Amino acid sequence: MSRNNQGTEKRESSIEIASRPQFSAADVRSVLQEQYDLDGELRALVSERDQNFRVKNNDGRCYVFKIANAAEPEDVTDFQIQTLLHIENAGCPVATPRIIRTVAGAVATKIGDGSGECVCRIVSYVPGIPFSTVEPNARLAADLGASAAALDNSLLGFEHDADQHLLLWHMQRATELRDLLANIANIDLRNMVGTCLDDFERNVLPMHSSLRSQVIHGDLNPDNVLVAQTCPDSIAGVIDFGDIVHGPMIFEVAIAASYLRVKEDPPALIAPFVAGFDKVTTLEAVELELLFDLVRTRLAASITIEHWRRAIRGENDPYVQAYLQSERSVEHFLACLDSMTRRPFTDSILQACRR
Repeated sequence: MSRNNQGTEKRESSIEIASRPQFSAADVRSVLQEQYDLDGELRALVSERDQNFRVKNNDGRCYVFKIANAAEPEDVTDFQIQTLLHIENAGCPVATPRIIRTVAGAVATKIGDGSGECVCRIVSYVPGIPFSTVEPNARLAADLGASAAALDNSLLGFEHDADQHLLLWHMQRATELRDLLANIANIDLRNMVGTCLDDFERNVLPMHSSLRSQVIHGDLNPDNVLVAQTCPDSIAGVIDFGDIVHGPMIFEVAIAASYLRVKEDPPALIAPFVAGFDKVTTLEAVELELLFDLVRTRLAASITIEHWRRAIRGENDPYVQAYLQSERSVEHFLACLDSMTRRPFTDSILQACRR
């Protein structure tokens, strides 16, 4: 980690552990009834930093009740809310959660248990099949690209006072991950991740200020993307706007691409995905040239943060358990990209985009 970014582990750990909401179902029901006039079946959802419940109201309609981490500044929570309101007003063709107002018309409220209060809100439940549960093909990857571009287009021009808030997952903070590398016990893996961070610092950071930037979703992973039930080659919607940030648009592309993992042929799904994005929003040559380093950087972040999180939360944490299964695929895919090298990977992307 650079000398200018000390204290990352301490700062992020406070959000990881001390402030994770743990409200009871009874607490949630009370807020639902009093603030939203809702009542029904609750099901806890696994969450990285917050506490979420799926709510099936007595009338059959479904919602997601979201309780923000107590350490999250309220302006960051408002940023997430205002983003969804902006997308809705922009007429985005990609389905996203809608903010459900309280009976008094507020976009959020608070929940307390005697020891403190957290901001909470309700969003609509977006139907669809999680991308993580399907076997993607080139057509679905291309539609994901087009959907990602359409979503980002709906966010053009949107600004918020908290749109550059700090979050370890944000790629512009990648060099800070060096502070956490000691949590990776395997020396070879640690060195591979360190090389990715070095390449990011050498190749991407000097270009950062010149890249097109806007508010982006920032986490188009397979659990946040939904596939249409009646059309398995089409994207049904995008959920979970907890990692939104103002940053280079190409970061959005790289983050999503990092989850399209075909070990035998890394560009197999990434190339049609990028081409799908490019058909909606033309990507610049410099952006395409940076993709190799950016995809590897996201993979390096995934490895580093999951090893660190396991160290502070323990093996039995529900979120850690949920992601242990995918960890090995991340490592293998990163190794495969490194073996392929930058030029062949980039040429395959350029060819898919007909450049």
